[in-house]
Amino acid sequence: MEKFNASIAYDRHLWEVDVQGSKAYSRGLEKAGLLTKAEMDQILHGLDKVAEEWAQGTFKLNSNDEDIHTANERRLKELIGATAGKLHTGRSRNDQVL
Repeated sequence: MEKFNASIAYDRHLWEVDVQGSKAYSRGLEKAGLLTKAEMDQILHGLDKVAEEWAQGTFKLNSNDEDIHTANERRLKELIGATAGKLHTGRSRNDQVL
């Protein structure tokens, strides 16, 4: 069933807009006082690294990545640790569906 629901094969091409959306969202969280500037900067730097990997063709998908959102979130957490989880604050997966 997980393979049936996975859309990563199709939406992997959306990596750039997903990263841009996450960057904008992190800026909004900082502006709302839900992230410190240091946390936002850490997230933005991590997202830059995620984008760099996609652009260079070195991003490695995981068999558990359902879609572009979970793939990018997983990699961000690998890069920056627990702070990555704060990016999901107040965010619904439905907000990210195109």
